[in-house]
This record gives sequence, C-alpha cells and structure tokens, in this order.
Amino acid sequence: MKYFVLAQWVMENRIISLTAEKICLSEANLIVVFKGGSSLVLHFRTSNPFPWFADSKTVDIAAANHLWQGLQNSELYSIEMSDTDRIMHFRFRYRDIYQNQVEQVLVFECMPPQGNVILCRPEGGRLIIHDAINKYTYADNPQRQILSGLPYETPRTGFAPGSEEVEFPLVIIPADGSAPILCNSVNDYFRSYYELVILQRETAQKKQKLLSHWQKELTKAEKKFALQQKELQEAEQEKTWLAYSEMLKVNLKQMKKGDSYLEAVNYSDPEMRTMRVPLKPELGPLENLKFYLKKYSKARQGREKISLQMENTGKDIAEIKSILDLFDTDKWQDMGTGGAKSAETLKKLKQTDSLLRLAINEDWEIVIGRKAKENDLLSTQIGKPNDWWFHTRIYHGSHVLLRNFHKKEPSPQLMELCCGLAAWFSKARNSENVPVDYTQIRYVRKPRKSAPGFVTYTNQKTVFADPVDVNSAREILSHYGK
Repeated sequence: MKYFVLAQWVMENRIISLTAEKICLSEANLIVVFKGGSSLVLHFRTSNPFPWFADSKTVDIAAANHLWQGLQNSELYSIEMSDTDRIMHFRFRYRDIYQNQVEQVLVFECMPPQGNVILCRPEGGRLIIHDAINKYTYADNPQRQILSGLPYETPRTGFAPGSEEVEFPLVIIPADGSAPILCNSVNDYFRSYYELVILQRETAQKKQKLLSHWQKELTKAEKKFALQQKELQEAEQEKTWLAYSEMLKVNLKQMKKGDSYLEAVNYSDPEMRTMRVPLKPELGPLENLKFYLKKYSKARQGREKISLQMENTGKDIAEIKSILDLFDTDKWQDMGTGGAKSAETLKKLKQTDSLLRLAINEDWEIVIGRKAKENDLLSTQIGKPNDWWFHTRIYHGSHVLLRNFHKKEPSPQLMELCCGLAAWFSKARNSENVPVDYTQIRYVRKPRKSAPGFVTYTNQKTVFADPVDVNSAREILSHYGK
C-alpha cells in the first residue's frame, strides 16, 4: 500500500483510547479485539499489507489462535507513522501489580514482499524485540535479524516517502464486477478493499479450485464406467471364450507362434461346422490357450461383480453431478476447503441432505438438526461465523441455524421465526414463552470429546418465544419480503 495512504489512515486514527480484550492470529491477519465491540485488523501476510478498524461482529476469529496475553487489558493510546518508510507503531500501556506503567509497542511493517508484526518493549531509548509473527536470522536476511531479545532495527531499503496526498472519495471496484464503492475515509477504503476485493478474489479462487477438482473426479468416474462397460461386454461372451479354449486344446499341435488365427472343426457343434479362433501372433500356442482360459474364468466369475461395480460407479457419477450443480448456488461452500477427499465430501453432503431446510431467498436459509449427529454437523461444520444459531435455554432441543450467505443483518421477524422454530423442536413444544438463546456461530464451541450435539456458547441473547411449527413457518416465509 502506498505510503501517503497509510499515513492518512494514521492521521485519521491518531487520537484513540481502546482497551485490548484479546489478540488473535488467523492465517493472514493479526486481530486485536477491544472491549466495547471494535477490532484492529492488521492484514500482514501479503505483499500489500494494511490495517483497519472494524466492528468485532464482522471479524472472523473462529479459527484464529490466541497469542500475546501480555497485551490483554492494555490500552492502545497512540498510533504513529514512520517518517522514512511504511512502518506503523501501535503503542500500548498498562499498570503492573506494583502500579508501574508498562509500555509495549506493536511494530507493523507494511512493505513487500510480506508484512510483519513485531511485539517490542521500550528499553533505554530503543525497542527490544519480545516476539514476532515472522522471525528470521542473518541466514535468512543478511541485513538484520528479527529474534526475541535483540534490538529492533528498521529495514534498510531505498524507499523515500513522496509528497502525494489522498483525494476523496476513494473508489473500489469489487472483484465480482458489481457497482463501484465510494469511500470517504481511508479506514472504510481498507476495510472495503479487504472484503470486496481480497476476500471475493479468494472465494472465487477457492470455488474454481473445487470446481476443477470435481470436474476431474467426474471425468475419472466416467472413464471408469466406460472400462467397466467394456469388461461387462467381454464377460457376457463367456460361452465364446469357453469354445475358443476347447478348440485350442484340441488343436495345439496344429498351431505355431506367429499365427493370427486358427481355423478348424468345432467338435462341440452338433453340425460339426468350422470355427475361426483369433490368435495373438506374438504368443505361442500354449500362451494363447492360457489367454482364453483366463478370459473365460474372469467372465464366469466377474459378471455379477462387474454389474455391482457399474451400479456403484453410476451412483458416484450421479452424486458428483449433483455436487457440480451446487456451484450454481452458494451451497458449494458447505464442502469446506479445497482438496477434500471425494469420499469424505460425498459422505458429508449425504448427511446434509437429511437436514430439514427452509429456503427463504438468496440471502437466507433456515436449517434444523433433528437429532444429535445432525446438530453436530449443523453447528460445527455447516455453520459459518456470520450465521445465527438458536437453541432453547434449559430444555433439550434441536439446533436451528439461520444461514447468512451475504453477511447481512437479519430482520426482527426472521429472528423471531427462528426462535419459534427452536422452541417447537424442543421438549417445550407444548408450552408458551419458551426461553431461547441465540448468538452467532462464531461464538459456538464444541468441547473436545464431548457427546454428539453438545456445545458451549457465549455472547448470547435470550428471548421468550411461542413455538412455531414447520407448516406455519413455511406459510410465514411464503410472504417474507413481500
């Protein structure tokens, strides 16, 4: 990202006071979650690093790891931009048990080929490295080392900040080709660029990778089916292979290597007609006999087996075609990450077919698990961080998931309906004012080795809802949005 744009972002956010709640590391971002509902995202694992502030509800930390507990409960009070390069200093402070003020600095290096985030502590007028996302020695970089306990040194580059200024509004063209977005702040620009360009591009690449994988699987299955058809055709010539074998047994002495056929009287034929048996010239008489005996044996034993194999292969082809049909909808994302084994994905998709689904529109879908294993599948595999999860408080019941395909805010009517369905699919079906908890799936966790369907959750809200059966729900949804 250009220096003057990063400098403008620092200028916009130079006056700040936020208390860190936790620090999370995902595949490409370092996320500082603050008390009060905001988060600082440092997008570092790229050749074009940049930061932005976001609402914590929109930041995905479901698969992130927690780190740097020493920053928890410390105050972010200052953001500074280097005068010489694309480097930001995020200054934190807290009071230790002796009420002494302790300061820590997050150094965010925003230059190619890849960004880095380094946790330092001021000491004697310089910064001492405590930890870093990317550590390296002189063997990796002859100019400097990034290792715990060493003084922090800025990178040696020939970069010189220019005198350009940001001109608003900043324009973003989404990766999906939709209408351009105008941003009146650099923070909005960075956040929108990540969501509408980087994430959309990654989603498109992931979709194409999965699509190519399943197209190859279909080609393999169809080739397999064609070979099995050929084998079945050969297996159906069992009597022919037997007749050929008997002819060769009787006439072995009349054959020699290099013959392309044997023509002799077929003594098995009541009319004693002449039969021509094709031979492989490269094989001798005995080898030709063994060749036809093998084909006869395989045909005799293989017809049923090949028919069963063809039936199974036909089912696989139908299932793979049904998977390819998913790429015309958003449901392809249920398959998870690319490279999944075909058998595992097919098994998972068969399981998802058993779930009760209530289609709403292209933005929303309600999914209900009616037994423990379905609840597990729904809450731990199908649900995405921005989906909404519902379950009755106190009473045993089903997990209800409101799929949020395009990260929108659900309407109160939709939330009320989901609460009613959660109440209906519970032990409190015949009650009124049933307490129902709801939260986003990002706050739902399954404890290790816990029983199927058992989860824990946080950040929930509780409402009292009257049960709503499926038929009534379908009637309500038929008028939804009209």
